[in-house]
Amino acid sequence: MDVLFEKICVNEVFVIVPHLICPTFIEANEFEEIINEHISFGHMRLVVDLSMCEHIDSTFFGEIIKSFKKMAYIGGALRIVEPSNPIQDIFTHTNTRRLIDLYKTREDAIKSFDSDS
Repeated sequence: MDVLFEKICVNEVFVIVPHLICPTFIEANEFEEIINEHISFGHMRLVVDLSMCEHIDSTFFGEIIKSFKKMAYIGGALRIVEPSNPIQDIFTHTNTRRLIDLYKTREDAIKSFDSDS
């Protein structure tokens, strides 16, 4: 069975990479479990790398927003690696782009935590 979500740790930043062209409500539950697992382990810096995704459905997008709020509530942070243009439009049209930082590359998202110190 293929791994739907790759999990990587770089310099105490935990990166979640959906290996999906179009994550939907089906994968949203697994994504939520992954986020909750990281929170339960006290991980305060998360990056979600959407660069492989060409589209996301509203349920998966809602789970990203919910995860962002959870992280903010506990004093952590969630950053997004810039997805394809159609998904960027969702962030723009819903005004969430002004709340959630989008980064061109995974490396940029990881390095952005250095300025939080």
